[in-house]
Parts: sequence; C-alpha cells; structure tokens
Amino acid sequence: MQATKESMKLEDVLNIFHARNFAYDILRRFFIEEPSKEYLKPFAYQNMIDLFPFQEESEGIKEGIQDIKNYLSSYDPVNKNEDYENLHWDFTKMFIGPFEIKVKPYESAYVSNDGLLFQGTTMAVRNLYKQFAFQSADHMEADDHIGLELDFMFHLNQLCIESCQQDNPNALPEIYYLLKQQQSFINNHLSKFVNEFTDGVIEQADTDFYKGLAKLLNHYLLIDLNVLNELLNIDLQNH
Repeated sequence: MQATKESMKLEDVLNIFHARNFAYDILRRFFIEEPSKEYLKPFAYQNMIDLFPFQEESEGIKEGIQDIKNYLSSYDPVNKNEDYENLHWDFTKMFIGPFEIKVKPYESAYVSNDGLLFQGTTMAVRNLYKQFAFQSADHMEADDHIGLELDFMFHLNQLCIESCQQDNPNALPEIYYLLKQQQSFINNHLSKFVNEFTDGVIEQADTDFYKGLAKLLNHYLLIDLNVLNELLNIDLQNH
C-alpha cells in the first residue's frame, strides 16, 4: 500500500520562503562586500541576528549566532570608527588583499585543478545566472564568488515568493522547478566548497563576527538543503 504523501498549503510554504529570504539576505550582504554602516545599523540595533531562522534545528547555527552576539556586545562598529575599521579590515584582509588573499571566496579556487577563475566553473555559474535573468554585473567579481552565489539563491527564493503570491495557474510547477534548481545549485556548487571556505574564515578571521558568520553559512546551507528536499517531496496545494 502506497503511503499518503504529506501535503502543505502554499500560504504555509510562503512562510518558509520568507524565513529563507531573511537568512540569505543576511549571508549575501556580509559575504559579497565589506560591511556598510547603513546595513550594520539595523542589523545591530534591531537584533536581527536573534531572528535568524532554523536555529532550534542546528547547534551550529546557534553557535554562529552567539559568536556574532558576543562581538556586538563588546564592539560597536556603527558608532565607533575604530571598531568599524577593524571589522572592515577583517573582511578586506581575508577576501581582497592588498597582499595574499587569506581566504579565496571563489568556487573555482577549491574545485578546479588549477584554481583559475573565469574557466569552466565560473562559466557554468554565469550561464545559470543568465537563465534566471540574475544580474551580477554590479559587482566586479567572478560569477562564482561566494557572495554572488548566495545572492543567486536569494534571487531564486524571491522568484518562489512571487510565484506564491500571484494568481497563476502555473504557480505550483514553477515553484517545484525553482526548488529543484536551488537544490541542484547547492549540491553542484555551494556544497562543493563551502566547508573549506568557512573553515578558512574561522581560522583567519580576527573578529567573532566573521567567525560566527562562517558557522552560520556552513550550517544554514545544510539545513536549507534538508528544507528543499522536504518541500520537493510533499504535495503543495494552492488552496
């Protein structure tokens, strides 16, 4: 006898998409470029890190959150220039230079034999971006930069939200397709290097802020892959 497939209404799935939106928005912002005071202000003062989703399901996420809270209780990068400059430098010296890049933020650096950018891996990611009209040209980075790959996941999740909210007869097939694409992107790209990347950040970061973000990123992607797998194996319903 075949087991009955679990079902879920789109309005409930929409809550999951909003939670994912919140998580990917934080991660993409802090890994795509140096932290800005404009974003740090609401992030710190509104205690946004306390709202990070799925923390009850992951000790690693909890640990990352605590690292960031410990940093924010000891330092004030919004109002103290020295704290801001030190946080800014932590990002710069790890991912940009001016000397040797301590932690390479590109998938190619981990998965290709020669580690060269703008080869097969970068092009494969670029083609996926084009397929979903994702614009990464604003950032002068190779397409397989960790921040851009996280931004792409944010973009695909946004498309899921749009499909949920529109009165569209094709909403369900669109959502299944987008979920499958996200599952594939984590499996074929982010999962291929995120462990090594986040280990490097934890080892090289001077601040608990970036150590915590690295733990968040690593453990959140594990949770998110489980979420995607579950959503792909349930019966989504419009009503």
